[in-house]
Amino acid sequence: MTMPAPDAAAVPASTPRPGTRLGVVFLVLFLDLVGFSIVFPLFAAMLEHYEKANDPIVLAILGVFQSLVPSADAGQRAAFFGGLLAAGYAGLQFLAAPWWGRLSDRIGRRPVILWSLLGSVLAYSLWAFTASFAFFALSRLCAGVLSGNVSAASAAVADMTTTESRGRGMAVVGMAFGLGFILGPAIGGLTSTITVPSWAPHPFVIPALVAVILSLGNLIWAWVSFTETLAPERRSTVAEDAGRTANPLRIFSSSLGSGVPAINGTVFFHTLLFAGMESTLVFLLAQCLGFKPIDCGWVFAAMGFGSALIQGGIFRRVVATTGPRPLAVLGFLFLAPGFAVVGLVAWWPATWILWIGVALLAFGTGLVFPALNTCASLSAGERNQGQILGTFRSASALGRALGPILGAACYFLLSPGAPYLVAAAGVIIPILLLRRVTTR
Repeated sequence: MTMPAPDAAAVPASTPRPGTRLGVVFLVLFLDLVGFSIVFPLFAAMLEHYEKANDPIVLAILGVFQSLVPSADAGQRAAFFGGLLAAGYAGLQFLAAPWWGRLSDRIGRRPVILWSLLGSVLAYSLWAFTASFAFFALSRLCAGVLSGNVSAASAAVADMTTTESRGRGMAVVGMAFGLGFILGPAIGGLTSTITVPSWAPHPFVIPALVAVILSLGNLIWAWVSFTETLAPERRSTVAEDAGRTANPLRIFSSSLGSGVPAINGTVFFHTLLFAGMESTLVFLLAQCLGFKPIDCGWVFAAMGFGSALIQGGIFRRVVATTGPRPLAVLGFLFLAPGFAVVGLVAWWPATWILWIGVALLAFGTGLVFPALNTCASLSAGERNQGQILGTFRSASALGRALGPILGAACYFLLSPGAPYLVAAAGVIIPILLLRRVTTR
């Protein structure tokens, strides 16, 4: 399938024009992640709304869950509902990311980013102006399929940096993720309190419209400010593409190149363990510490902000000297006690214990995420950055789809502290995988 570029202007040089800078990529990713995460704090209220409206799809979903877990309370049902939506989005991102990445190697980063952002505008508009849950779910699934901008933007960072400065560039991607996931849920929670106009098809129209406006502004910003970073002579050809695959089931295949399967496996386990922690933390804090939603929001905000500070203040300064792999290992060594300390709250409910664990997790993931992104980029050649980073994003999405299932199973079937102890022990797997990773 050939997709026409929204802008036909070619870039003759092998280096990007001055208009394209890391700051442009940062803002594109930051605004996109803010719009994507606005919906996170609304899941419980959405479930209540659609259940009261007797939406047939929602009632069917809840019926299945109730038959599996008859003793489930309202919080557990909300967790299942939110986890199902998140898994659907991540699952489709898992399928689509390798294809978008490979396409960006062939036609350039700019058209893929612009088409992806246009898809976000349409998906959020579908949510804003339709009343049924079916259309909301469809909008989330469309957003998952069309989320090619992350792979393309990461590849653009690789285009703009040398191997020596690659880690500093990838830290910008990580900072955009961390800060975007802080501001997005905050905006979603605040805008949900605004009085809904009489014409609104549902009570969540204000957050939905904010997401539409942000994504539209992001599209315009990228159209005006983002210049192509992949010169024509560095793009893959149709003949080269014939020997490659965008099959997401092969993200761990040795055919991708030396070290790539190990890197993808590492990011899969990192996201699997971290997503399992994230999806159950609200219940742990409410059950053991009596935290309200606003208190939980501050915990997540602190974790995201701390992670962004580590990426911008430490990782960017030392990665050129140490290399990304040792920093990834160090990050995992902080994540293991971080998971365990947070899990201790289930047996020794104390706020100070929680904050120690949160600090360790922020430090650890602030090193792991940009380090693995850098390893993936350095394992790719000039002509397949998009493909390799697409498989990397696909492996991460697979972990985010399965992580909440693992976390919920451990939490509800074993004990509230189980997901965190399992994650602390599971860190050994990505550390062992990193031994097989070599980077330039």
